[in-house]
Parts: sequence; C-alpha cells; structure tokens
Amino acid sequence: MRDTELYRHLLGLVAPWEVERVELSAGDERVDVWVRHRDRTRFACPECDTALPVYDHSAERAWRHLDSCAFLTFLHASAPRVACPEHGVRQVRLPWAEPHSRFTTLFERLAIDVLAACDVAAAAGLLRVSWDEAWHLMDRAVTRGLAAKPLTAPAHVGVDEKAAGKGQDYITVVSDLDAGTVEFIADERRQASLDGYFDRFTAEQRAGIEAVAMDMWEPFANSVRAHLTDAEDKIVFDRYHLMGYLTKAVDTVRKAENRALAAVGDKSLAGSKYLWLYSAENLPERHQDRFATLRSGVVPPKSWRVSYAASGLVLDSLIS
Repeated sequence: MRDTELYRHLLGLVAPWEVERVELSAGDERVDVWVRHRDRTRFACPECDTALPVYDHSAERAWRHLDSCAFLTFLHASAPRVACPEHGVRQVRLPWAEPHSRFTTLFERLAIDVLAACDVAAAAGLLRVSWDEAWHLMDRAVTRGLAAKPLTAPAHVGVDEKAAGKGQDYITVVSDLDAGTVEFIADERRQASLDGYFDRFTAEQRAGIEAVAMDMWEPFANSVRAHLTDAEDKIVFDRYHLMGYLTKAVDTVRKAENRALAAVGDKSLAGSKYLWLYSAENLPERHQDRFATLRSGVVPPKSWRVSYAASGLVLDSLIS
C-alpha cells in the first residue's frame, strides 16, 4: 500500500479529501502529511449549509495528529473558503479538526483521556505538547461540554474563591453541590464576578435555587441578595468558615479572661488555649478533668463579666 493511501486511512479521509504527499524525517522523528481536496469541489457554508464553489484558500496550516510509530505526525492543508451571499466569506468545516484548533479531532480525543487520568504536567509530557497546549486542550473540552449541557440553575449552589496566582489574585468558582460539578468560573472575587453567573438565568430559573452556600464574603452575599428572592433565607454560610470565626471568638474571650485573672494572681487559664478549641468529641481523656473544672465556673464573677463583654463584641462583629 502506498504511503498516501495508508495515511488516507489513518486520517479517516473521504472524498473530496485525499492525501497529496507524505514526508518522513527519521532524524527529527517526524512525519508530515499534506492533504488537498479535488478540483471543482463545492463546500457547504458553515453557517447555513448552502453548497457553494470555493472562493479562495487560507494560508497553509498544520495540525498535530496521533503519532505514527512514535513519530510526531502533522497534517498540513490550506483550508478552502466560500463566499456566502448571506454570511460573507467563511472558512469551511474541516473533517479532521474543530474550528480554531491546532490539533486533529482524534488527537484531542486521546488528549482528553490522558488529561482525565493524570495532572496537566504529566499529560503534557506523555502527549509531547507544552503545558500551555495541554491546558488549551482541556479548556476546549470543558467549553464543548458546557455548550452541550442544558442551561439549568441547580437547587443547591456552592460559591467559593480560589487563589489563582501569587498575592491577592483570585477566581470565583460556582458549583452544583448535588452533582458535584463546577458550573461557572469568573475572574476575581467581586460582586460582579458572581453576578455573571446569576445573569445567565431567567427570573423563573433563579426562583428554583433553594440555597447558596458560601463563606462570609460580603460581595458574594450582596450578589445573592440582588438576584434571588428571599435571599436571606437561602444564604448558607459554610461550616468551615463559620467554625473558624467562632473558634477565634472563643480564643478572644479566653485571652481576655486570662488577663483579668492573671491581674489578681490567678493562673488557672494559663496553658488552656487548645482545651477550648477542641471539639467535645475530640478532647483527649487526659484533659477532661481539667476542662470540666474550668467550665464549672470557679473563676471570679468579675472575669466572667469581662469575658461576656469581649464575647459580645466579637459576635457583634460576626453578625454585622
């Protein structure tokens, strides 16, 4: 079998496309394949499918294809364009690649499987592409998936910010908590970042959202209030951040009490910081007697009044 016929089969080409020539570079471990279409072929407008004669050709491009016996393989072609009376000059759809891609469809399918099995750096090494190219392949796959997915508002939404780089560089991530899927990503962590998610839905679709879980970041809460009815009943502060604030409040109270007691020579709270921060079920047995004594109220009433005042200030700041 001639090499051109072999690669016609390997590339899955059918009429009017055919392999023009194949060049092998053993030193570079590379195979280059040039394809062309038959003369006087009519192609469909990519917008309306009207069959039209070729208007001209774009500059030659190369697409990375599946390796040939461990040799890097590239497909070369000058894509034809048609002049549609309704849509103007358009490049036709190519059977081997998606629009704006530098990889053939078969290579992208392989890349998606590899990316699903390992991290981006490892996938880039196995596929012999750059880190940026691997990210681009993954981004295209996500875009295709989202485009095919019907636009519906989840009943239970999760909102969080993630550090995207050094310093204060963040992105906003919105998830469907029931399906466990990421639904939306936006730059920064401003109210406008989350507004972009809610703006995709109609008022009727947004009415189906039952709860939005988030940390206590006010711009996110303001976005929910601006887009959902009964927003205050639907905002759910996540347990991780809430417990973080509460344990900080407990420690603030302990510090205030310890200072008040130490001023009168009572060191009963010294070294007790972590006793107050344990969950009840996680308190080590060796500390239970001491903690029970501390909780029994054997401290001067004045120090308790100081602690209540400190606690009130902390809790007020949390609520506001």
